[in-house]
Amino acid sequence: MGFISGNESSGDGVRIPLPALPSAPRLDISADEAVAMPALFIDGLIIFLLGAVTGTAYQVFAFGTLGAINIYAGTGLIVAIVFCGATRVISSAHPVGASRDVGRARSALTAWAMTFLALILVAFSLRIGTVFSRGAIFSFFLAGIPTVVATRVYVPRFLARTLYANAYRGSEVIIAAARGSSALPQISHELRARGCAGVHTMEFDADCSGAEWPAERQKLLKRMLDTARIASSGEIYLLSASIPHERVQSIQSGLRLVPRAVYIVPSDAVAGLFGLPVRRVGHSIAIETQRVPMSSFARAVKRAIDIAVAASVLLFLAPVLLVIAALIKLDSSGPVFFRQRRNGYRGCEFRILKFRTMSVLEDGDAVMQARRDDQRVTRVGRWLRKTSFDELPQLLNILRGEMSLVGPRPHAVAHDELYAKLIENYELRQHVKPGVTGWAQVNGLRGETPTVDLMFRRIEFDLWYAANSSVALDLQILVRTVFTVLRQVNAY
Repeated sequence: MGFISGNESSGDGVRIPLPALPSAPRLDISADEAVAMPALFIDGLIIFLLGAVTGTAYQVFAFGTLGAINIYAGTGLIVAIVFCGATRVISSAHPVGASRDVGRARSALTAWAMTFLALILVAFSLRIGTVFSRGAIFSFFLAGIPTVVATRVYVPRFLARTLYANAYRGSEVIIAAARGSSALPQISHELRARGCAGVHTMEFDADCSGAEWPAERQKLLKRMLDTARIASSGEIYLLSASIPHERVQSIQSGLRLVPRAVYIVPSDAVAGLFGLPVRRVGHSIAIETQRVPMSSFARAVKRAIDIAVAASVLLFLAPVLLVIAALIKLDSSGPVFFRQRRNGYRGCEFRILKFRTMSVLEDGDAVMQARRDDQRVTRVGRWLRKTSFDELPQLLNILRGEMSLVGPRPHAVAHDELYAKLIENYELRQHVKPGVTGWAQVNGLRGETPTVDLMFRRIEFDLWYAANSSVALDLQILVRTVFTVLRQVNAY
């Protein structure tokens, strides 16, 4: 994973990673559009059958009986429905620096993990765990990992290839374009590649004078009507590039009596807007060229994950937190918790909570970051910082809605004021909630930032995350955070 190419540079040399825009549609059928629902239906069917087969197979091998096949089939059906729904939500997010196949594989694995996590939580909360065989469910989960990856990658590819090869088989199409059109040879070639039995091309003088246009229009329509009369069924394409809008409408009105589908092929500049969401603003239409990284539903899912994980970890580690608090009090004088003013979402100030690891409690106009072999760090504090256990109290900030598990790390107010003057668009990182871990941290930018260049690199990663955040990316960052903490990179 890396940055999206084509970063924008400001006058001061600050590069801001920009979110990827949807690419212009091509004539060929996109697997992500035309075959999305059929592919998802096949995914669901395969998962349903896999649930029944793995459950039954486990019972046969483990106990020598078929077991309750209806329960395994029902489990497979529930998992299939939840997986398909999760896949639709995750696939709507922008992939992060990935090819289409890699993006599908990643979304499949994320949806599969989320599905079984939801299944386990429901079974636990409703106390129906005894109904399911844990061995059968575990077998279902393991068998499903390669299965969902394979189906999400190869089924859409197969359906798209089949649809592409047979979409125009046996038909004859008519193409009209302005004389000298550069798009005419390309679209003719692509239609023949898709199985067209005949491609009839017609060029006309689209730049003729107003006095000459009626005769030119009549000549073009006669050629098109004569060809349509003898050709087999097929569509009519009018390439609108280099043709005045009123003349396109004039040709289109002359074809209304022809019992064929008529398509207007826009110029490349206009084609780039097709397929994008449209919103009505009064009597006008607005086209969404850049989407908010996370929808309201995705933000609700992110918040639910934050609450569930933060509450679970606090309850599970409560004895450990008490031991840490006692060690801090025994090791040095001062409070257990360190509170410091930080700027959060949209610049709203809050007090971050951490276990105290130093002999000072800086929260003024000048805050010095911890350095390697810093004498201010206590003995217990050094261990807490290496293991990142000093960050655990921030789970309370998460429950209070001030932070998230994943997001740009909040800096001290004094540092925000300093770097906002040195780094252009620094405040844009506050358009998302700050996090306990973030995209910069899992990419090696954890710990001290003694130079402006290092802080710039961290901010660059933070801005990229703000423009590309998604639930799938958050889950990836959480997994990578575990390995980052274990390696104890820049932890002192």
